[in-house]
Amino acid sequence: MDGTLLQPRQAQEQQSPRAQPQFAVCVTTMNRTGALAACLDNLLRCDPPPAAIVVSDDSPDAAARAANRAIVAARPGAVYLAGPCRGVCANRNNAVRYCLANAPHCSHVSFVDDDIQVSSDFFAVARANVERLRRGPRDTAILTGGASSGPNLYECRPVRLSFRGYFMEGGEPQCINLHASVFPLALFGHDMFDENIFFGREDAELTLRALRRDYRIELVPALRARDTMPGGGVLHTIKASQAAGGLTRYQVNCEAARLYIGVKRYSVIEPSLLRCAAFVSIYFGHLTLYLARRHALSQLVPIVRMSNVWRARSAR
Repeated sequence: MDGTLLQPRQAQEQQSPRAQPQFAVCVTTMNRTGALAACLDNLLRCDPPPAAIVVSDDSPDAAARAANRAIVAARPGAVYLAGPCRGVCANRNNAVRYCLANAPHCSHVSFVDDDIQVSSDFFAVARANVERLRRGPRDTAILTGGASSGPNLYECRPVRLSFRGYFMEGGEPQCINLHASVFPLALFGHDMFDENIFFGREDAELTLRALRRDYRIELVPALRARDTMPGGGVLHTIKASQAAGGLTRYQVNCEAARLYIGVKRYSVIEPSLLRCAAFVSIYFGHLTLYLARRHALSQLVPIVRMSNVWRARSAR
């Protein structure tokens, strides 16, 4: 772990109720030195800039880590951490744990990957929206903006997680756009990203737990972030099967996460034995058809193995 303390330690409870909200940013990176530099420069150009920037680096290559460490060291106020290399959830948790321990002056936190660039007024918009809330609601409000890529760029609509674990529009917001969101930092004092999920819908699982703790999601269309490399992640391109029609690692991880989250949702978060049994039955029926159409039935067992579903009932 590199870097010095972001600020002298001070107890959050001693802060004035009228103190302005302060924002930390957790940046996760792996093997994309150029993207990381652009991401950090973009954050530092914001007006106001974030009060703390923590970079957690999952790059397995020593040369990439050394280059990333130098990039972070050249940006005032940014802190470099070696990542745990156990998936995106563990990488984000690594950064936010540092914030909890070393940035108590920060009341809120955002998470961006190295290919994300937030709008120049991102933290001004976040501050204005936090300050308009009364103290109680302020402490339990998760702010989220619209889409970061695609044909509906920046459109901000209420999204929920369907029974089968897919994102759908409608009703009260239940899901967020992670890279255009602001969380109360205190949330992570009791709820981290679930590290049983390697990748896929991990933010939806987190918000399901937060909602059960009486947090709520506020839609803020002016909170904008842009994905500079949509569909360009490593998992999108690596084949999980060499057979014709084989899935990418991204697709395999998303299906594995959908199984884990569904079982955890209906056995721990919103416990219902009947709904859990129904979900599992529908999931495997749907997955079998999905894989058969892509000539990828060989991926059924790897998906179940990757899902860590046997750990869902005992997870926080």
